[in-house]
Amino acid sequence: MRTFQNDQLKRSYHHLSKRSRNNNATAMSHSTMILPRRTATTAAISSFAKRKPRTPFLCEHQIFSLAARQFTTSHRREALGQRRDLDYAAIVPKQKSQKTMMAQNSFEKSKALPDDLGRMPNCPILSSASNLPSWLPPTFRQRLRIQWFQLKQNVQGTFTLIYLQWWDAPRDPLTNKKLSKPLELSDRTQVAMDLHKQFNTALTNGDVRTLEKVACNGLLNQAKSRIQRRKRTRTDETWKLLSYIGITYPRFLQTWPISVLLPNASARVVSDRLAPLPMPNSSFRQCTVRIRSTQYYRLSNMTEGNMKNLTEYVVIQKLTLNGKESPWKMWGTVDPNTVEEVEKMIEGGKTQDTIGGRFRDQLSGFTGFNV
Repeated sequence: MRTFQNDQLKRSYHHLSKRSRNNNATAMSHSTMILPRRTATTAAISSFAKRKPRTPFLCEHQIFSLAARQFTTSHRREALGQRRDLDYAAIVPKQKSQKTMMAQNSFEKSKALPDDLGRMPNCPILSSASNLPSWLPPTFRQRLRIQWFQLKQNVQGTFTLIYLQWWDAPRDPLTNKKLSKPLELSDRTQVAMDLHKQFNTALTNGDVRTLEKVACNGLLNQAKSRIQRRKRTRTDETWKLLSYIGITYPRFLQTWPISVLLPNASARVVSDRLAPLPMPNSSFRQCTVRIRSTQYYRLSNMTEGNMKNLTEYVVIQKLTLNGKESPWKMWGTVDPNTVEEVEKMIEGGKTQDTIGGRFRDQLSGFTGFNV
């Protein structure tokens, strides 16, 4: 029995030893198989690092993009050098369109045009009733004739103003709508009062820039001469508008014929006339406003100031050239017409000159205008 057990133990021992030997042999065979692979990979990497890099194959457009910039055949450094050496004076500036150049030329010509065309013909300014012929005989017919002439001129002037500014206005070539302009009937007295105050204040302060905006050429030249004379003599002047005499009515009552019926008005429109000029879509408008006010003034030749109630007839005007309307400007002040002057207007109304003729005469010295 013991012998049989010993034989089994020996057999199992030999079996285990044989199995361990087989495992060791297998492991050694695996190690011998893996080791050459690692050695070959390392050798391949080292040999690849020692190789020279190949030049990649590029197309023709790729080679050109590497050698030069896009949209040019010169290198960047050469292009920068040419740009530094470029003569900027030889560069041709951008040309303006023909429409823009024509508009600029028209604007420059309109600035050179004279805006002092004198007084509108057949615009009587009657003085107070005490200086006119009486309504009683034997001067009744003379007074009636004068009043009828004034009424006829006012009605004719209002009709011409409405016809040219609104009824006979040019049409838009695209929409065929009338390009009518506002009549400004309710703004005339306020515009005249503002221009009168601005002009006298600027004249007292020597503000030439404001005078150029509110005064016409003739009145502007007189104001500049007066300012230069004050500078030479080292004298100054004082002017203040204290108040207006009478009732200042609201704007909606300042239209004709309602304004004529308003009693004791501080400002009233005496005449408003519009005349066409010998240019397309051009006109000349002149309005006379009577202003009654209390003023304090001291001139350069006066030692003390003076306060006085004055009645002034302020003339304002506006020019429209080629459809472009200029702002209102002050032409000056005028005195009322005498009875003899009104009689001459009645007798020689048809032989007096016209605004169009004066405009042609004043444009005779300018070039570039065909009238």
